[in-house]
Amino acid sequence: MESWWEKMKVKNKAYIRRLAKSILNANKSRRNILLLAIALTSILFTSLFSVALGLGKSMETQTMKTIGTISHGSFKELSDEDINILSKDKDIKEFSIREKVGILDDEKISAELSYIDKNGYKWSLIEKVKGKFPEKENDVFIDLATAKKLGYKGEIGEEIEVPYNIEKPYTGEITEKKSEKFIISGTFQNPIDSNVGVGQIYLSKAYVDKLSLPENNKDLEVMLKNAFMIRDKLLKIAERNGYKVVDDPGNLSDKEIGIGVNFAYLLSGDSSFDFKTFIPFLAFLILVIVAGYLIINNIFKISVNEDIKLLGLLKTIGMTKPQIKKLIHLESIAASLPSIIVGDIVGISIGKVILNKIFANNEMLTDVKLSLMVIILIILFSTAFTLLTVFLSVMRPAKYAAKVSPIDASRYNETTIKKKYMSENISLGKLASRQVFSNKFRFISIVLSISLSAVILNSVLTYTGNIDLEKGISDVIATDYNIASPKYFRYMYSGSEDGIKDNFIDEIENQKGFKAGGALYYYGYEYAYPDIKIENNKVAPILLGIDDYLINKQKIIDGEFDKEKWQTGNYVIIGEKIKNNSDYKTGDKIKINVKNRVKEVQVMGKVEYNFSNGLRYFPVIKEDINDESSPTLGLEYIYMNPNEYKELTGDNSIMSYGFDVEDSEKENFDKLLKSFENEPGFSYDSRDLQIKSFKDFKNLIEFVGYSLSIVLFLISVLNFINVIATEILRNMVNLSILEAIGMTKKNIKKYLVKKNLIYSLCGLVFSLIIMLLVDKFILIDFMEQTQWTSYKFVIMPLILVNFVNIIIGIIFTGRFYEKHSQNSLVDRIRSLE
Repeated sequence: MESWWEKMKVKNKAYIRRLAKSILNANKSRRNILLLAIALTSILFTSLFSVALGLGKSMETQTMKTIGTISHGSFKELSDEDINILSKDKDIKEFSIREKVGILDDEKISAELSYIDKNGYKWSLIEKVKGKFPEKENDVFIDLATAKKLGYKGEIGEEIEVPYNIEKPYTGEITEKKSEKFIISGTFQNPIDSNVGVGQIYLSKAYVDKLSLPENNKDLEVMLKNAFMIRDKLLKIAERNGYKVVDDPGNLSDKEIGIGVNFAYLLSGDSSFDFKTFIPFLAFLILVIVAGYLIINNIFKISVNEDIKLLGLLKTIGMTKPQIKKLIHLESIAASLPSIIVGDIVGISIGKVILNKIFANNEMLTDVKLSLMVIILIILFSTAFTLLTVFLSVMRPAKYAAKVSPIDASRYNETTIKKKYMSENISLGKLASRQVFSNKFRFISIVLSISLSAVILNSVLTYTGNIDLEKGISDVIATDYNIASPKYFRYMYSGSEDGIKDNFIDEIENQKGFKAGGALYYYGYEYAYPDIKIENNKVAPILLGIDDYLINKQKIIDGEFDKEKWQTGNYVIIGEKIKNNSDYKTGDKIKINVKNRVKEVQVMGKVEYNFSNGLRYFPVIKEDINDESSPTLGLEYIYMNPNEYKELTGDNSIMSYGFDVEDSEKENFDKLLKSFENEPGFSYDSRDLQIKSFKDFKNLIEFVGYSLSIVLFLISVLNFINVIATEILRNMVNLSILEAIGMTKKNIKKYLVKKNLIYSLCGLVFSLIIMLLVDKFILIDFMEQTQWTSYKFVIMPLILVNFVNIIIGIIFTGRFYEKHSQNSLVDRIRSLE
């Protein structure tokens, strides 16, 4: 038998949807303001997510270039049987097989020989590929730099002889020495961002199959369903197929394998992503998001409150509480969906413009285009957050509207005059303040939405306004000019072959206007731990020879430079990239061992280590160079007297040469150095170029910050206009009554303006308090870490934003009230009852 509930149930979903649209469209001005506000908020979120995900993808790609592959991870030291088992696992989407052969038999040239399949080539981030991958038995696919080091041109079809050693993987044990002649079928270049310093020679499958290679010499590179927690996924795959993962590679037992995780993926579980570095950016995002939430929350609260009387009437004709809630949420969704669509399109366009600007001015980031998958993620994140904001914004008023009785709803008025406010002496100012502070939650949300936009704009200008160009470029160049090989400036200086030639230096020193200069010496990858080590301390020393002219250009952070002691060769200077990160203090004695030649020296002092006085990359040196999983050693940057450096290392290659010139001759030196750039092995940098670069960097920060701040500011202004308009419309009856009992329109305008002035002045106070907190807990520390800024408090943007609000409050209030009070007093009171 049908229950009473089923009998009473009415199919009214379509009616509620039509009613929601009718209510929304009844007040077109309010609807348009609401649509525009949500659209601008959606634009803000979409542009933020576009920039964030774009930069994240760029950082991933940049790191992948140094690693050499986009694969998620790998299983190591496998046999054909192991590959057959693991490659069929349900979590592996695609796989590639790499078969290791050995290393080039040359003490001066570091290169690996191996075979990889088509997926391996596809996943390798190699550049400028010419020719084709090896197919015939005597084909070879080689990186151009290695071919030239071997004395060949690297042309397609050229015959090349390759001496190499067949090695057991990860142990370095040589099983056979061979030398074969091949035909170059193709060449490529490693990415200029790669600092691996190891060449790659790829052989054909037909050739490798004929070799007597050690067992378990294959790696299985895999692409999983996604890049989230890669390590955990690889461990589960191994365990599911009966394998044990071990950390120490080499001579593994049966059913033991190693794994490798591509830590370039930020969510891989092995990522070196430092969240502390991005705390200021996260704080900035939180400020923006909170501001957007407060704005959209306030707009919906005002809109829903205006409809409470209508909702009360609907309840009198039988609409239930759930239906009232559903009606309000449908109204919010109807306003949100078209706005979100527009916001997503415009926001992605803004995000692309910002990203293009960032990539064009930053060589340390890879220029990546937003893929369809990334765009879909951006739209999903932005839509979800905007809808969540809308949903949370209407929950409270919807709940209230559902609970209120029809009688109370018909009498609803936001303004409640409390007894403690009552006074015989009522002025326009007191009346305005009572109206503003009557609803504290709404007051706080309005003021905070005004304040946060000013705080964000002020934070951007505080940062950009305090960028010290001279301080910033000192980290990159300490002299007027710096000359070196192109590889040095491309972060891949590998040794003496990449050093700057003496003839360039001689010609520069003989040029009119030359003042003085100094050289920086470094042996590159010719040596590595344990060939060079410090006795009684397991660290990787980076020995650098430096002329005293360059030392005098550095910032000494501990000790003093004594030229006479320096000339003895018995003293060194420590370079620190982070304060107190060195194991040694001024006055300590250390023993440097270079291929069993030991030199005891004393630490004279410390300088700040950076690109101006060292390598333009940070080497990764393992305790065991043949074991990728062995611990990474800490680095000690040690500067030596050039003569002592040359004697100890046997290397006299100049990595870079810095010099100063007369200002009047800079134009001639620019021409000279540009003419040298046509010759191989020469490139240069200058103070003027770095100043221009830093100005571009400053403009970039301003562009990004202003783009976001303008959108937020527009939302804030729109919100303030909406507050003014709805306040006037909601109180039109009261204002008309005040006019009826003798108050002039001029006084009513004054009353309304004073209300808006209270909002603006309170916004200024709130924004000042928030700005002080942001400066203390975020900006000051962040600006100290960047090393090219000096903190100074900035307040003008706060005043500017609030001044604009004051102008809007004065001009818009008067005009809006004038427009809506043109009818006769009686008609106004009757029409609004």
